[in-house]
Amino acid sequence: MRVRSITTCALGLAAALSLANTLTAQTTDTTKLRTTNSDTRINISKGEVVAPRVDTVYVTRYDTVTNTVLRVDTVTVTPPAPVVIGKVKGPFYWGAYLGSYWPEASLDKVYTNGWGGGLVLGWEAARRPLGIRFDASGNQLGKEQFGFSGAEQGNSTSMVFQAGADLKLNLLMTHGWNFYGIGGLNGYRYKRVALASNDDPPAVGSGNCDFTAGDDCFVNANNAEFRSAWGYNIGGGTDFHLGSQDMFLEVRGMALQKYGHPSWTVPISLGVRFF
Repeated sequence: MRVRSITTCALGLAAALSLANTLTAQTTDTTKLRTTNSDTRINISKGEVVAPRVDTVYVTRYDTVTNTVLRVDTVTVTPPAPVVIGKVKGPFYWGAYLGSYWPEASLDKVYTNGWGGGLVLGWEAARRPLGIRFDASGNQLGKEQFGFSGAEQGNSTSMVFQAGADLKLNLLMTHGWNFYGIGGLNGYRYKRVALASNDDPPAVGSGNCDFTAGDDCFVNANNAEFRSAWGYNIGGGTDFHLGSQDMFLEVRGMALQKYGHPSWTVPISLGVRFF
């Protein structure tokens, strides 16, 4: 009985040792292990250069405007930064304007406000206060309804055309508003306008007309031929922006000089500029 127990224990111990050897062999046998891409050994021989493996992540974007699909490699593709180039303005520009045309001084006794419009062409260098501007316009005057006959005011539309060369002085720029002064010389072509000076060369310098009956001021009112005169103007305005559009608002006093005295009008204009 004692021999049998010893034999049984010996056989059990032998079986346990055999099982332990088998498990140890399976654990230490690296040839049977499964490997992943990131654990794969890279064999490098002398003189070879092997690029490291790069994991790639793709992002797909769908553009609902152009109906296109954009696939971007967020690891290996770096999109260039956008380059924003601001619009460079000047120094040359052109523009157009419309506005009202007001008679002043003695002319407002006979005429009322009319309408007009014109074009401008200018040059303004950056960071320089002084610029040059050329403009041309056509204007018409309204007529007072009472106190004057058709013969005195003219039986048809009174027209004034002018072309000018001006200096523009930028005075103050604040919060997107550029305030300036402007002035220069004008050339005029006009018809059917009763001027505020005697239309009689021998009477040059005799004084402004008071537009009473019999005055020589009314001589030009019914003259359908265009006549010429020189003059000058002075005024001011402001450049500003409405959205992305450059605009200007301007008031000037314009003197048509004839027979020794000026006939004043005041155009008030709103315009746009394009660089």
